[in-house]
Amino acid sequence: MKRHETSPNVIRSEATEPATDSAASDDSLRSLVKDLVVSFQSRSVPDLQEIRERTTIRNIVDYREIDRVLDPGWAAAPEIVQFGNDPLADTLVFSHTNRPYEVVLKPDDVFVPTDDIEVYVLDRNNGTRHRLIRTLPTLDGALEHTVFKFTHKHFDPDAVYQMSMVGPELRKAPPVGDTDLTAIDMDD
Repeated sequence: MKRHETSPNVIRSEATEPATDSAASDDSLRSLVKDLVVSFQSRSVPDLQEIRERTTIRNIVDYREIDRVLDPGWAAAPEIVQFGNDPLADTLVFSHTNRPYEVVLKPDDVFVPTDDIEVYVLDRNNGTRHRLIRTLPTLDGALEHTVFKFTHKHFDPDAVYQMSMVGPELRKAPPVGDTDLTAIDMDD
């Protein structure tokens, strides 16, 4: 009768059949190991001196300071977002607990976060993101506009969406209610 060990500390070895052609097996194993070593050696390893630190929007914006000037319920936070087939982008997202939309600031060049900022309105109900036509020229201007216009209690994101669909024949958008649409450049 065979006795089976059930203790986890016991290592059992199974009897194996001896290899019939051990010389061929050894050569095959050596060849496989050699191919693996060559494969790993041929990959270039970057020198840490060559790696550059890149500045992104999250490195230069003080979110707590922005939160202090926002209307109650609004908060600003960094987020990594993908826009279509573009690479991932570091963005600044303004969200509100009770509003159906978010405002997303995305630098045109993610590694130059102080210039040319694209502004998006994200409709959380429909899961759609709409880019406002105008790219704001500076991060400071985009932050000011977002804090004092887009996150204001009288802001109507649908008005901005509808106005941004107007063709280039309208050179300057008139203000609609308390929402100043003059920030949206109608030239595409």
